[in-house]
Amino acid sequence: MDTADEAVTDNWTAVIDDMEATANEYRAAGWTVIELHPGDVTGSTDEPAGFDVVVPDNEFAQLESAVEDAAFDDTELFGATHGGTRFVLSVTFDSENEFAVCCPLYFDGSVARSLAQTTTDGLVTRIRPLTNDRAVTIEYHDPDPLFPEELTDQSA
Repeated sequence: MDTADEAVTDNWTAVIDDMEATANEYRAAGWTVIELHPGDVTGSTDEPAGFDVVVPDNEFAQLESAVEDAAFDDTELFGATHGGTRFVLSVTFDSENEFAVCCPLYFDGSVARSLAQTTTDGLVTRIRPLTNDRAVTIEYHDPDPLFPEELTDQSA
C-alpha cells in the first residue's frame, strides 16, 4: 500500500509525464513549447490571487526571453484529484506564433477553497526564479476547471 507521500509523488510524476507527452505533440505539429518543472507551487490570495511557482533559473530565463513577443490567447487546464490534492497541467498558448508554455501545478483542498472564494475575475500564475527578483505572469480568465466541487465544497 502506498503512503500518502508516495501517492503524491506518483501523481506528480504522472503530471510531468503528461506534460512531456503534450509538449511533444505540439512540437510534432511545429509549435515551440517550453516545459516548466516547478520546485515549489504555493497558492496566494494576495491580489491578484493565484499561484506562485518557482522554477529553475535556466527554465525561467528561457521563459522570460520567449514571452517578450508572446500574445497569449488561450489556456487549457487538464486536472485530476487524488487524496485531496489537485494536480493540474496548464498549457497556455500564443496561437498566432504557435508557442505554448506548459506549467504543472499542485495544491490541496484548503488552497482550492481559499482561491475559489477569493477570486471573482480570474487567477494568475506568477512564475519566478528562486531569487524572486522578477516574474512572468499567466492569467486564467476561467479558473473554474482548477477547482472541482470535491475540493471546494465547504463540508469537505
